[in-house]
Amino acid sequence: MNLNPESPTLRGLIKVHKDTTPIQPLVNYKNVPSYKLTKMFTGILKSHIPLPNVHNVQNSVQIMKDLSHIPFFSELKLASLDISNMYTSIPTEDPTNIIDTLCKIHNLEDTLTRENLTMARLIITHNYFSFLDKTNLQKNGLAMGAPTSSILSEIYLQYLENT
Repeated sequence: MNLNPESPTLRGLIKVHKDTTPIQPLVNYKNVPSYKLTKMFTGILKSHIPLPNVHNVQNSVQIMKDLSHIPFFSELKLASLDISNMYTSIPTEDPTNIIDTLCKIHNLEDTLTRENLTMARLIITHNYFSFLDKTNLQKNGLAMGAPTSSILSEIYLQYLENT
């Protein structure tokens, strides 16, 4: 439990690597009442729902290490795929249904499945932030900055790829 909970605050991060330098909205979840729950839930998902194709790049050092192990020859082509506005484009109903399906595939106990679905619904629907002294509700997608957004989007995308 957070001793001094606050509404998550919205801030802008300028994407200097893009031509038009757009602003990416980020939400600071550190002092949110459900912050520790979201961190715990991320760990639960990672341990109970294995993702076979995790292709996330954490930082430039990690990608350089990964690429250094690939044998290089002149015909080699490297492709990088990016999804525009990925987190905010994930439909919020789908991850819960997919988690339910994956829990059944991995033979998780009914109690654990119900707890996972309850936490997922709670976290996904508490998608709010404060900006200029007003509290706003993000109606679509997952929040940039929420600890669960990366794992929920990865679950959604891998399920989409595999089906």
